[in-house]
Amino acid sequence: MLVIGDLKCLHCGHSSGRWVGPKGAPLTAAGLRPLPPGRDPAEHIRCGRCQGPVYLDDAMPVASSYRLRRIQRMRDQLAAFDAPRPKRGRAA
Repeated sequence: MLVIGDLKCLHCGHSSGRWVGPKGAPLTAAGLRPLPPGRDPAEHIRCGRCQGPVYLDDAMPVASSYRLRRIQRMRDQLAAFDAPRPKRGRAA
């Protein structure tokens, strides 16, 4: 599951941006949206103002539109499969 949230500094409270990534993953530059130029994706994120440690604030799950469309398509297929079928008469 993906989560999205604001990056806030523990020292000065400055908001360093938004982060998107897998639940429980470490905060790396690869998850920054948008990724600043010249940042190494494996580099851990620090505050842009005071270089202090950051935390993920207001984290919430991301529901991708692709996944929602896929779930709806599967539900439609199951409903069509379970729908009563018209009885056919026997050909004479």
